[in-house]
Amino acid sequence: MSARVLPVLAVAVLLVCASVGGVAQRGSQSSVAPQVNAPPTDTYVVEQGDRCQQIEPLSTGETVESFYDYRNHETHSNDTDRMYSSYGTQDLQEDNTSLLFLHEGTDGLSLVTVNDRVDGNTTGGVATFEFVGVPHESAWAVQDDNYTGETNMAEWYGGDGWLGASLIWAEGRTDGGAINGGLNGPFSLTVQPAFNDDAEFADADDLYDPDFHDGGEIEDWVVLSGDADDPDRATLPSLDEPVTIRTGTCDGPSVTYERHGNTSGPDTEGDGITATIDGASGDDTVYLQPTAGTTDGVRFDGIEATGLPSNSTVQFESNQPDGLPESPDDVQSLGHLSVTSDDDLSDVSGTVTFSVAADLLNERGIEPDELALYERGGDGWAESETTVRDATGDSYEFTASVSSLGGFTVAPQQPSSITESPMPGFGPVVALSVIVALIGAAAIRTRRRE
Repeated sequence: MSARVLPVLAVAVLLVCASVGGVAQRGSQSSVAPQVNAPPTDTYVVEQGDRCQQIEPLSTGETVESFYDYRNHETHSNDTDRMYSSYGTQDLQEDNTSLLFLHEGTDGLSLVTVNDRVDGNTTGGVATFEFVGVPHESAWAVQDDNYTGETNMAEWYGGDGWLGASLIWAEGRTDGGAINGGLNGPFSLTVQPAFNDDAEFADADDLYDPDFHDGGEIEDWVVLSGDADDPDRATLPSLDEPVTIRTGTCDGPSVTYERHGNTSGPDTEGDGITATIDGASGDDTVYLQPTAGTTDGVRFDGIEATGLPSNSTVQFESNQPDGLPESPDDVQSLGHLSVTSDDDLSDVSGTVTFSVAADLLNERGIEPDELALYERGGDGWAESETTVRDATGDSYEFTASVSSLGGFTVAPQQPSSITESPMPGFGPVVALSVIVALIGAAAIRTRRRE
């Protein structure tokens, strides 16, 4: 090859490398999620007040629905025992006792509660539970008494970040249910209990039969752990205090969730949840469950926060954060999350996980690697480093590194922050064509001079 051609070739190769490098740089934004020193997600604890205990799920080779084996006139024929109760947990049940445990089965991890004992020496009972801080994928997989009929007085309800149930059961029967979905990763949720006279159905004269439970009472609240055939049993010290079940160990800080305003029952007015953190140290990573956000196509899934004060509260609401514009400059927001606190969270940093529906991105003409999370930055929005962590046919999952907990919004990257190729409009194929053209032109000039 002529010596005169070599410089031209070198320039062309550099142009291709720059073009390919520019494309790779844009793509690398979504290649690796930031690493977080998070607590383990395959160990579990139960907390009530100052008490914390490690627990193990009851593992079986079946779904939680099959394991619970709820039977009524709609699920089983009349030649089968079907006392509107759980038959799969008979060996675990106790009279006048409410059971709480995790079940690991073919459908993943579930949280189960069973009250009283079928064919037992009981006179029924009433109870209300609210499970606050549940993952957004969570739903009732088992509803002990959810059938068509005048005698079905159970109520099942929920809102943004919580699920609830009000139950009433008769002599010699059980009541309860199971929550499944979203519990196979990090989670922290709180059971807000109301047994006996504190339950929604206590002395409820508007029921079909307010004396259905015949004055029965729950006397003990027991947590099960370990072998599904012969689990360990630990009686909780209080029937009134909330209980948190979370991933991690007892060495980590405790987290308790409640609905705003201490409301109860199916009323979802002022929906929002508050996380109360106790015993955090500066290097602890605390998993927080936010509400979903303002838009169906954008969902705020979780926050791993570091630097929280030892004792603090964080409130989540699916609203546009106060004091901030609707959207960052030059782009349009897709969804908001309000995060507030009475405590100083200026030293808090962490990772926010959120999901965006593929249909929403297609509708707006936005590529996944063009999306960003924005956090509060003074009186405006500051773009956070955002990466694509996973993709399914329906949605994309993102993580973003944040330096504050002052509220969030999801929007396209601002034009000035998008890394463009050094050769605008030149992809690798076009750049390779440039090489051929430049080499050919140089060769022609060389031949003419010779």
